[in-house]
Amino acid sequence: MRNFAAVATHLLPRIFARELKRLTMKAKYGILILLAMWGTVSCSDILDIPYSNPRNAGGTADGTLGRNGTEDSRRTLLVYSAAFHNLSSELEDDIDDICAGYVPDGFGYCDNLLVFTHNTVSYGNYRTPTEPCLIRVYRNRDGITVRDTVRTWPAGTSAVDTETLTDVLTYVHQEYPSGEYGMIFSSHATGWLPEGTFSSGRFPSASKTSADKEGRRSGPQKSIGQDASTGAEMDVKDFAAALPFRLDYIIFDACLMGGIETAYELRHKCGRIVFSSAEILADGMVYTNIVNRLLGESMTDLVGVAEDFFTHYDSLTGDKRSATVSVVDCSALEDLAEACRAVFDARKGLIPGISPDNVQLANYQTQYFYDFRDILTEIASDEELREVDAALEKCVEYKANTEYFFSEYLHGSFRFETFCGLSMYLPSAIPQSQRENSNDYYSLYQWARDTGYIDAYYL
Repeated sequence: MRNFAAVATHLLPRIFARELKRLTMKAKYGILILLAMWGTVSCSDILDIPYSNPRNAGGTADGTLGRNGTEDSRRTLLVYSAAFHNLSSELEDDIDDICAGYVPDGFGYCDNLLVFTHNTVSYGNYRTPTEPCLIRVYRNRDGITVRDTVRTWPAGTSAVDTETLTDVLTYVHQEYPSGEYGMIFSSHATGWLPEGTFSSGRFPSASKTSADKEGRRSGPQKSIGQDASTGAEMDVKDFAAALPFRLDYIIFDACLMGGIETAYELRHKCGRIVFSSAEILADGMVYTNIVNRLLGESMTDLVGVAEDFFTHYDSLTGDKRSATVSVVDCSALEDLAEACRAVFDARKGLIPGISPDNVQLANYQTQYFYDFRDILTEIASDEELREVDAALEKCVEYKANTEYFFSEYLHGSFRFETFCGLSMYLPSAIPQSQRENSNDYYSLYQWARDTGYIDAYYL
């Protein structure tokens, strides 16, 4: 049985875990969880796991995969684990879970499973710099899982620096040519919000969020990933710009990424997205089966990934039975934007009057995320809403949610009366003293610009 600290850590959502910790326990952590440094893992580090490859049934006599033997037939999956923070141990466990499940062969024209990871040397130790590294995980001819470190970066390199993200993806693209590329991004996150919103409990001041004529911001507004040694994170817009080529899919194993703002910002850099509009508990995705869904089956199965995630958490009890998940087709997002622009143009001036009490909250911890469709129902006509629904149906391939987020008996928990698969910012939910700053910052997003959402707020 796990000790109290370990159980509490298991429940922490991947967004500023200290916030939920004060709600779920009063005791301070009393132990240090020693972590194995991935930067020291080499091809000599192996796990002896029974070998089973469901796609080898039609393979050739030497055991190589029965595919057409070209680079176009390969698939490459990059697990990008930005783990230099208080979830370092959990994210490292995720990698162990990956190695305990299906992994591709390391010979012949096989798929590629790569893990980029940056961990702390021990729990809570953010002063000791460590080396991020890229690991290739595969089965050798004896059916043994091999973790082969193919590249390391200097100690102190931040996984949440956009230059690092670009460098890693560029290297993967050059060294592992494939017909399909996907990425699992695992870390803390706060969706479209700027850095400092959660730590301060307020939206950052205008001096940190003001935009100049070129759309740049004067202060460091970040929202994806976290490096606890510096407090650095990545901005959603910078994250999108840092992707050096178009990915076929991104799976965000991080909190609050399931908003229309994030999806729309990535529409030209990604084919499909799997994400959650609410928090994600520390255990994250179902990593024991995730590679099988993405590389082990004949077709990449993102809906299967989402179903595995939801089924797992929906089968649990108490606070652990908490999850939302969606699969979004980015190619349909511009049609959704067009339908929403028609609503905002026709209903100018009505947005400030939307009462947050009448709209479904989309997450547990903050008032910045509300159900996308439920906001539209407050102002759209029946005909306009039908157009939105038609576009939304094409966009959201799969969605699921537990009835409650955290136990119905937990103070502060909430119930899902409705869930459309996407969240959106609701200006009227923000305190008046912070609303102008949040609206100004939000107006930098392509979603706000293309739909006229914030402009309609002021008309």
